[in-house]
Amino acid sequence: MSYRSLFLKKVAAAACSVLIASASLPAMCVVSSAGAVIGAGAESTVISRNTLKGATLTLTGEIGINFYLDIQDTESFDSVILKGPNGELTEAADKIACESSGLYAGLYKLTYPVDPSQIDESVSVCLMNGNETVQLYGADGTEYDSDCADLSVREYIESVQNDENAASDLSALANALDVYGRYSGVQFKDAADPELDAVLADITAEDLSKYKYEINGELPSGVSIVGASLLLDSKTSFRIYFDKDPVSASIDGNTAKITEKNGMYYIELPNIAAPDLDSKHQAVIGGCTIDFSALSYVYSVLSSEADSSKNIVKLVKALYAYSFAADMYFGASSGNEPSVTDAELVLTDNGDDTYTFAYGNDTFTALYTPYIGGDWKIYDSYKITNRADMVIICEKLLKLNKVRGRITQYRTAKDMADEWEVHNRGYAIALSLSMTDAAARLKDVDMDKKDQGKTFDDFIADYLKEKEG
Repeated sequence: MSYRSLFLKKVAAAACSVLIASASLPAMCVVSSAGAVIGAGAESTVISRNTLKGATLTLTGEIGINFYLDIQDTESFDSVILKGPNGELTEAADKIACESSGLYAGLYKLTYPVDPSQIDESVSVCLMNGNETVQLYGADGTEYDSDCADLSVREYIESVQNDENAASDLSALANALDVYGRYSGVQFKDAADPELDAVLADITAEDLSKYKYEINGELPSGVSIVGASLLLDSKTSFRIYFDKDPVSASIDGNTAKITEKNGMYYIELPNIAAPDLDSKHQAVIGGCTIDFSALSYVYSVLSSEADSSKNIVKLVKALYAYSFAADMYFGASSGNEPSVTDAELVLTDNGDDTYTFAYGNDTFTALYTPYIGGDWKIYDSYKITNRADMVIICEKLLKLNKVRGRITQYRTAKDMADEWEVHNRGYAIALSLSMTDAAARLKDVDMDKKDQGKTFDDFIADYLKEKEG
């Protein structure tokens, strides 16, 4: 059996919910006890085998495919080779780093980087003894074809997409990475258009307006800003260009290297990880400050390019969806502990797309309406204030019926909980101001496509527009 076949059978999300690193997706959980058992009963023996125990993705500016090896027969090989679209990486056997903690403590980690346009290309890990490959085994004792194990980011994505029990935020991130990777291939490799425009259609420049560049103060005499760019075909990096050498500059308080290229000068923020694409940064050049994020570039493209059919427009929209999904997945915890578990929360089907569930001392009703991508409405939702419980409830509802998203293909339990909290906040304010009509509207939360990603300020702006209309 090849590693590719085994990978698709050992789904990531269902078996492993922990993160290997702050910006890593969960592992393909194929961990088993050390050694391989041959025979049965009293005659069973354990033999030493070098085993691939699991794999993860790390979402930095590039996508790192991490292999975790259980090295039992240290004398059988002298190096490890990783082969992929960016050439070969070789590590001497005595230089491989061993994980000291976490799920893979005691295992050896090797990482191969790919860019988003390479998500379909396989990466192999091979144990070598001189010029000869040494047999590598799967966690169940299976020999890999050609002695080496191989996988692609695409297989990780598909393993999540095929897992009915995958958490909604992991599914959204896998789908967003898929779309982003496909449009990266279109932009940088002339791949065929995947025709996923409908998934990205609702993303507009207005969604990104809060990320636009803010420039204040004076640049050094004779120096002008001539543009900014986001490098997306390698490590995701942000550059600001000048027509003359600014002599000195900083980004986030750290001295920035000034590089000359083709008669222009630039400073760079390199290797921006997926969860940090929306993070604000500040560049200082003389008396001038430039506040920006990677998504500032997305805003500039969407606000200046009227032709939505252009590849670059589709690519930056996909990047924004990827950023949003990464925020949902890697975002900080709610800060409170859930008072219920998934097992304790039981949804009773009452027919007519209504479900009831007991929570605290109350019974709540949830209604699903299958229009424009679907909508979940929870009546008297203001009574539930524990965000961790909100996430559990929303996850449960999404297992019954998904809701289309405005930014990602489908909404996640976390972004639905965000909207729920906004409703609760609005309800409390309306009640305190005796705004009975508004309070009556806000006491029930309805979570549909159009409200994904909206903040409290966004809802206030919508309310005021409605009043003015």
